Parts: sequence; structure tokens; C-alpha cells
Amino acid sequence: MTVLYRAVWSADLTAGAEQVIERLKHCVAVWSQETEHPSALVEMQTEFDVSQGRHRRIDYRAVGDAAFEVVVTDQVPGEPAEWTVKTQAVVDDSMHVLVENHMESDDLTQRITVGRPSVVHELLIASGKPGLGGSALLTERQSIPANGIDILTDLLADPRRTLPVIVCTEPGGQHSGDWLSVADQIARRAEGIAVVITLDHDAVTALKDRLGLLAIWGGGVRVYAPWPVTAESDGWRHRYYLGSVLDSARQATINRIVYSVSQLSTRRRIPTAFAVFADTGNRPVRTPESQVSIEELDAQREQYDRELEAARDEQSALQVELSAATGHLARLKDELIARGLVDVLWGTQHEDRTSIPDQVQDISEAALAAQTYLGKWLALPDSAIRELADLDSSPNGFAWGNTTWRGLRALAAYAEDRAGGWDAGGFWEWCASGPVLGWPATSKKLSMTEGETVQNSTKLARARIFDVDTRVDTSGKISMLAHLKISEGGGPLAPRVYFHDDTNGQTGMVHIGLVGPHYLVPNKSTN
Repeated sequence: MTVLYRAVWSADLTAGAEQVIERLKHCVAVWSQETEHPSALVEMQTEFDVSQGRHRRIDYRAVGDAAFEVVVTDQVPGEPAEWTVKTQAVVDDSMHVLVENHMESDDLTQRITVGRPSVVHELLIASGKPGLGGSALLTERQSIPANGIDILTDLLADPRRTLPVIVCTEPGGQHSGDWLSVADQIARRAEGIAVVITLDHDAVTALKDRLGLLAIWGGGVRVYAPWPVTAESDGWRHRYYLGSVLDSARQATINRIVYSVSQLSTRRRIPTAFAVFADTGNRPVRTPESQVSIEELDAQREQYDRELEAARDEQSALQVELSAATGHLARLKDELIARGLVDVLWGTQHEDRTSIPDQVQDISEAALAAQTYLGKWLALPDSAIRELADLDSSPNGFAWGNTTWRGLRALAAYAEDRAGGWDAGGFWEWCASGPVLGWPATSKKLSMTEGETVQNSTKLARARIFDVDTRVDTSGKISMLAHLKISEGGGPLAPRVYFHDDTNGQTGMVHIGLVGPHYLVPNKSTN
């Protein structure tokens, strides 16, 4: 089951433990039953028909006198997706609350809209002054004037900050004021996992004076990731969305902003206070209607076995690559020490703000980093970056993002080596030669062409025609069949990177035609 959103917070107690628990339970009961006068939560499965034609199941269990869990599952009959909201609350010296939004669907390509469950708002209000680490959780956007810009810059620079900060700015010139509605929508959907700030014209100018190019202006929105931010920071980590992009594709851009912070939230480690729920001996009793058939269990087991086998294969391949890289690094270390260059060894151990980053957060960030750092050898137009929201918000988003980043770096390194004189074949041969930044030269990870079925099908072949530099083809289009297989698992969502090798041509570069999900380039098995 995919975790789409995870909010975690703690707060000081404002009353006795029993009273706090009852207040939180009441919030969940009101929300889950959609009534101001809910029935008491009981330790058995209860069912309700609620708004929008949804059928809802509620599982409640208490863990002692100071902790409870409520799992609320609902589905619109006939639709493929089932949504689950899990709420856990623990009271010790403080109160601790966790809310997760899960989804599973029979349709892996289904479009979803991510955002906080509305119960989060009520639970935050009931918590008094909730916080996570060094960050306070807010229930609405906050406006900061120019004379208070130090509040924002201090917040951004604080190394204890645990939440992303989303800064929305006033557009220049005459405007309708809709930018505040955009900020409100972002704040509502990102409540519990991000802080939303609005800046008017004067405040925008003040922020630019402090952060320079790392600021945001002109109706744009910037998501400052939870790393300390100063004017000298590496800006690529903190994504920005231009005001013109919001004007032309408002809802899609808002979705992407919320996806980005939601995806970060799902990787947050669950605090030890919630370990009390690890004991599953007190689970609610399931009704016969909720039981899973033997046939369904067998089908799921077969699917899990296939995925496990694929994961083991990938782990084994990565172990081989890691061993080779570790051996290379050890030999390089010995040689540098022998030549008296130990300062070079330790001086390059960690990335700095000017170096190419070691890792990224998701595939969108991998594409942005490639455009920022690899442009000399890699042509990656905006048109090649397609439909990444579902990939970024997947539980595999972090792994897929870093595998994509590795693949893009490999293609750029190949182009650089070709320019430096390497001439023993193409990309496959270069990878097989064992370069430091290589990509696995195996059929499971790399294909230099497509099968006859794809090439002989007008429909399938057309899906592999992508934009390219006019120096490569005057039409600005070219068929690209070579591709990196970022993941074997993942079905139609499995990421792919299609490319064209022009290292021996006029540009001397590798051109990327697509960074996106497999369903955009169907083959016989996915068509």
C-alpha cells in the first residue's frame, strides 16, 4: 500500500492524559463519521456510508489508557482505488500524533491528487502548539512583511528546521489577487508537512536583498527544502515555479508543489513514541465481508515473489558494482597517498555547493540537476521531462530519482570520455569497460534498441519520436530507441530514459528524448 502523505508532530499537554486522548478521539470520530455527534469509537469494525457515495470502514483499537489507533478505509463502489487514513496518538510527558494517507489501486496509472486528510486540521488545532523538531506546524499560511523578513531568513537558515518552507510571492504590476488563493490552496493541502509563507512586493524586494538569486519573485513559488538556506547555498535543491507557469497551468503546478513536499514527508522516520503500536495482538476483529479469498492471496503471493526475485537480482547486481567501486576507490587512495596527494583525497570526500551533487530527492530533481550541472555533455530539454508527479510521489520515488541521476551522469560521463579520445564502441561498450561513472551493461538495465514488434508498429514507433537539437536533425525530431531501464519493477510506472548518441556528430553530446514513466512508451507487454 502506497504512503502518499505522513504528518508527525508533538505538543505539550494542555490537560490530563485522559482528557487529551478523549479530545483527539473525538476529532477522529467527527471526521470519520462526518457528523458533529458521532458514535463512540469501539474496538470492532464499523461501517458507514458517507458523502460523495463513499463506503467507509473504521477500525479502532486502544493500546493501554494513553494511546489509540484508528484506521479509516473508504472507496467509491466500482472505482479501482481504495484510500486509507491511519491516525495514531500517544500521550506520555507530551502528546504525539501521526497521520498517514495511503492508497492502493488496481489501476497503476490512475491519476491521484495528494493532500492532507481534513482530520489533520482538527487534530493540529486540538494539539495547541504542535511542532516537529525545530519547526512549528501552522494551520494556515503566514504573511511576512518587509520589516519582518528576518523572521523568514532566520527560519530558512535554522539548522534545526525539519519542514519544507513554501514561499509564495505577489505578482508584479496589476493583478487580480488570485495569488493569495493559490497560497491558501497550497497551505491547505500541505498542512502538517510544510510551512507556507506569502510575501508582498516590498517583502519580495527585501528577500532578494538577503538571498539574491536564491530568492523568489514575480508571482513565483519556491519550495525551500529542509536544509539551512543562506545566500551562498546551493540553489538547485530548492525548486522554484515561475509565475508564468502558475498562470498557464495553475492546478497542475499546485499539484506538483504539493507532490514534492508530500513525497519528502513519506520518508520521514517514525519516532520511537509510536513503537507501542508494534504489538498487533489487539487488532480489531474483521467481518467476513472483509476477508480476502485464497485465490486473491495466492495471486498476491505470486506477485510479491516476482517482485522479491527482481529486488534480489538488483541487490546482487548493486553489490557487485559496489565491490568494484570500493576496490577502485581503495586503489585510488593508495596511489594518491603514495604520490603525496593525501589532501586531494580528503578534500574531495564531500560535495560542496559548487560540485555536482551526490544524490537527489526524486526524478524531477534528477532532471533539474542534470540541466544545471551536465549541460556541457547532456542535452535535456524541458519537453523531455514528462509526467513525473506520480513517480515522484511513489514510495520508490527516492530510489528511482537517484537511479535516474546515476544514469544521466553516466551518459554525460560517456560523452565527456568520447570527447577525450575514448573510441572503443558506443555507450554499451563504454559501460562494459568498467568506468567509474558507468551504468550496468546488462539487458535488465540497458537497451540500445527496441524489438521488432515495436519497430514494425506505427503506433509504438511513433511514441519513440522525441524532440532533438536541430543540429542533429533539421526537423527537430528523431526516433530514439536506446534507453535506460531505471526499474524493472513498477509496471506501467517504471521510469525510462530514452536517449540519442550524437557524441560522434556535430554536437558531441548525448540527447535525452524522455525522462518519464513506461506507459508513455508502451511495448507489446504494456500496450
